[in-house]
Amino acid sequence: MNRLAKRLYNIAPDPVTLTFADGSEVSLSMHSAEFFQDDLEAEGETDDGTTYRIVNGDDDETLLAARETEDGWTVVGDVTGVEAA
Repeated sequence: MNRLAKRLYNIAPDPVTLTFADGSEVSLSMHSAEFFQDDLEAEGETDDGTTYRIVNGDDDETLLAARETEDGWTVVGDVTGVEAA
């Protein structure tokens, strides 16, 4: 099981801060975090109302985040850290 996904699940519904591979961070108020077998599906929102989805990648180590835009979903990148906000 993905350790970052499990950490996010354990923190939610409290706010979380995600750190990405490029060093950037985003803090989210979590709306949901659910496991479907071993795969996480989570959704949260920034203070400015931007919605993010977080899902498992193709392996047990990858956690991906995407941001909702007017054109659909845009992948932000690999999540490398999950902390309580």
